[in-house]
Amino acid sequence: MKLLKYAMFSTIALACFACSSDDESGLKNDMIKKTTAPAIVGEKIEFAYAMGTTEGRLAKAEATASFAGATGTDFELYSWFTARGDISVNGVNYRGGDEVPLQTVKDASTSGATSVANMMETVDTHYFNPSVAVGTSQSELIAATLRYNYVVPAEAKGKSFHITFTATSTTGSKVTYETPSYPVSKMDMKRLIELENGAACCFSLEDMAAYTTAEAASMGNKIDFIYNYQKKTDDGFDYGHSFVSPATDPKFIALSGIIPSGASNDTPMEQRAQVHDAQLKGANPAVYVDDVDFETLDLSRASNYVLNLKNDDGVFMKSADGKYAAFVYVNRIDDSGKVTISLKRYPLK
Repeated sequence: MKLLKYAMFSTIALACFACSSDDESGLKNDMIKKTTAPAIVGEKIEFAYAMGTTEGRLAKAEATASFAGATGTDFELYSWFTARGDISVNGVNYRGGDEVPLQTVKDASTSGATSVANMMETVDTHYFNPSVAVGTSQSELIAATLRYNYVVPAEAKGKSFHITFTATSTTGSKVTYETPSYPVSKMDMKRLIELENGAACCFSLEDMAAYTTAEAASMGNKIDFIYNYQKKTDDGFDYGHSFVSPATDPKFIALSGIIPSGASNDTPMEQRAQVHDAQLKGANPAVYVDDVDFETLDLSRASNYVLNLKNDDGVFMKSADGKYAAFVYVNRIDDSGKVTISLKRYPLK
């Protein structure tokens, strides 16, 4: 019982609201969804699934999704514990407070909608009881928290998914834990696209891709905005980096000849300086543009250009045909005439 007490403290410090079938047996389970970002097709959603038993040892964990996950969906082989002090594990030095990996899964596989993790028979006793030095003894695996990664498939777009977790012990006891239903965004997302003055500067929201002016000339009216950079205008005014729609008044376009032949979209856009989307930025704070931001977006008073863009700026826009709304985030920008953007796109029709 003492080992289980340590195990429960170290691996099942979790809280959530869902449905568990814990009965009167010695096998218990718990779960937490660690990912807070919107669920977007192709993105990884991370769960922590905890199991503990007082009868026998852990034998197997399973996760069955309501939609079969995309490539990358599986259990990880390692559980993690927090180092109480400086320790060395498998030749790697860790300091107090570091998260330390420990293999608790013998092998893992995914077939269709179900992922299976076969558990190790024994693990280092330090995992359960930090007072026992690392590498000095082994104990039967009676508790573990596994990381399960679910990669959102295209089939789930705009719908909801849930996961049913199951733990089995060597005595044959079994418990399940069904998560709530999680909505999957209607958004598409693409990161780190480079636009360049005089090169791939024309952007299509429909394709989520950049083209040269020559390439765009054969695309009909698919170009929604053009990137251009000029430090100063011919009149001596500061201009900087801009996005302009093909229909923008030429007096707001610093470079002549950048509007593709046949392009005439009048794309409303609005600059937002303090909207930092963590999925597009790739870093905290954990603030996100979500479906509701597009569903309530009002650009009725927006212009069809934005000027003097800087790092971390964002731009909301809508395609002229009303088919898409988008949030374009400026990841990197410099005076070489290049900008790197990431964007989320939401279908309005």
